[in-house]
Amino acid sequence: MADYVLRCKSCNKTYGKDFRYFKCSCGGVLEVLIDVHTVKLVFEDRGGGILRYRSLLPDLSGYVTLGEGRTPNISTSLSNLTLHFKLEYLNPTGSFKDRGSALAVSKAIDLGVSEVLEDSSGNTGISISAYAARAGIRARIYVPSDIPLGKYLLIKSFGAEVVKAGTRDEASRRVLNDLSDNNYYIGHTWNPYFIEGTKTFAYEIYEELGKVDYVITPVASGTLLLGIWKGFSELIDLGLVSSPPKLIGVQACGYDSLSKHLDNAIRPKCEGPTSLADAIRLTNAPRLPYMAEAIKKSGGFLVVVNDDEIINSLKELYRMGFAVEPTSATAYAAFKLVKNELSGNVVIPLTGSGLKYLGGIESPLYKVFISGSA
Repeated sequence: MADYVLRCKSCNKTYGKDFRYFKCSCGGVLEVLIDVHTVKLVFEDRGGGILRYRSLLPDLSGYVTLGEGRTPNISTSLSNLTLHFKLEYLNPTGSFKDRGSALAVSKAIDLGVSEVLEDSSGNTGISISAYAARAGIRARIYVPSDIPLGKYLLIKSFGAEVVKAGTRDEASRRVLNDLSDNNYYIGHTWNPYFIEGTKTFAYEIYEELGKVDYVITPVASGTLLLGIWKGFSELIDLGLVSSPPKLIGVQACGYDSLSKHLDNAIRPKCEGPTSLADAIRLTNAPRLPYMAEAIKKSGGFLVVVNDDEIINSLKELYRMGFAVEPTSATAYAAFKLVKNELSGNVVIPLTGSGLKYLGGIESPLYKVFISGSA
């Protein structure tokens, strides 16, 4: 386990391990700062999952785990590249968010809190609820009012309180109004420990593939993209790799918040905001400038996709045997748009499970596969 401090990305002010507010006094985003040069690097077999990388994780009093991480990598060779689907939807609660939740909830326990608050489109709410239940603490989750029924029921089933709060952006604002000394905001859009969990994705694909040339990932709050960037930055500092993969961020029509920070976006014709990619309908993410910075420094770019492209890609993924949610299909849709420009090892994390969308005629899977009305 690694010693660390918290550092503000805006003003560079540092805080100790006992700091429990979610942002800096200047309003800036915090990051966990680990000096990897002082770490005795060991990739462990005991504990399984992301705890294999315990030597590069923050030093906490204990870890709450459900066995997250070590997800399968399914590969297919094309003419100029090898495409790797990393099946993140096979994490314990059906999304990559379990990597981050494991660390965020572990830190909440480390701080001695008894209730955590989160705002989420659904996947993180499910994940935080499950890990809070595992840890024996309460969870209150703020969600958009049109959250898919399957996601809503899962959050409730884990025993969390659910607050429906209008749009996804409105849920983010509402949760901050309800903070008090008696609870702890664990929100993944701000929480620095969440990214400590998602960076393990980078360690895994490094171990599996060695050289990784591109990673194509959906982007909303940026926890996976920034985790991949941080993980590879640490691998570079450790002398294990010489350069990071090029990061291709993917957003959907109507929610392409990164466009104002990047001038090399590839865009389709957008006839309206997405009705399918519910997991990335966020426009006010506090880490937007840092996502753009990571994409630029890696040599990557942004791709925006529309619902027609999502539908076609979702159908193809199911024909390949991947039971994913529509948001996962955005990355594959982006790949199809730019594949002729890529080479080497290309990784697509399939971020969330489509099993959460089973249900009635309002389910996006029903609309895509049964009624054809999406």
